[in-house]
Amino acid sequence: MSYRLDPAIPMSEALRRVAFAELDLAHGSLSTPPDRQSGVHSARKCLKRLRSLLLLARPGMPEPAFANLTDRLAAIARGLAPARDAHALIDAVDKLDRETEKGPGQGPIHSLRAWLEKRRHAAEQNLERSAASDAMRGLLELRPAFAGLAVYPDDFRSLTKGLRRCYRTTRQCFKDGLATDRDEDLHEWRKGVQHHWRQMQLLAPCWPSELTARAEAARSLSQVLGDDHDISLLGRLVSTPTMTFGSPDETAAFLKRCHKRHKALREEAGTQGELLFAERSRPFAERIEAYWSIAASGAAKAVAESRLDNVVAFGELRTGRAS
Repeated sequence: MSYRLDPAIPMSEALRRVAFAELDLAHGSLSTPPDRQSGVHSARKCLKRLRSLLLLARPGMPEPAFANLTDRLAAIARGLAPARDAHALIDAVDKLDRETEKGPGQGPIHSLRAWLEKRRHAAEQNLERSAASDAMRGLLELRPAFAGLAVYPDDFRSLTKGLRRCYRTTRQCFKDGLATDRDEDLHEWRKGVQHHWRQMQLLAPCWPSELTARAEAARSLSQVLGDDHDISLLGRLVSTPTMTFGSPDETAAFLKRCHKRHKALREEAGTQGELLFAERSRPFAERIEAYWSIAASGAAKAVAESRLDNVVAFGELRTGRAS
């Protein structure tokens, strides 16, 4: 099942259907050792999608239930993080290596990549030893907890509050990130953008053309902010006094390239963010609620007409037999 809520069924049931599909997908992704790295990446995306779903539904849930589910998801994600994070930083090094004016493999990039390769190898060994099996067990244990997932009222009103809260927080993080230019503030904005992207995927059935386009725009922005975050981590690593990946001049040149890339990525993110978060939170959430109400009404009407057609057809069949 795709990561979409169905307007034709009660909201609690729609949420549970999506949640079970993500749990199954995550478990299946981790049970394929030949391609474990790809499986970890897929499973982590499932966990993030589940987190976005819970944040959307949070106002309609008992707070202890929300806290229990999110804490357990976070624990599973932490066990899978080292292998994926090491791989992501290697990708970031390779991107900078391609962009540098020097030849590939020169300066601190070469030794940094070698260090990250060792780190990735250690993380993958731990993954095979216990992390993957621990995550799969945790996913199976989550199924009974998600079976009780429900919102009150059992309709879109619960999600309207969650959508508005998430959008408002992310919009504020955008403003804070632009104002301070601090890595931490931009990372918080990135997390909010990721939730917004996935929540637009969940709600896309109420107006597929508009919300799918919005989800794609948020996904693109998330990738830009993700690249920026990875470069921040690399710069922090290279600047650590106890770590040496090259001469002082080479390290300074590397950090200069990081700064230049930061500037370009943050300018791009700012432009995209202005467009994506131009609307205020209340009218945005109320507009999506109106879309969903129309879609739900249309789905209910279609179901009613289908049932009526079946009744008429059955009546005609009985009449034919009686004659």
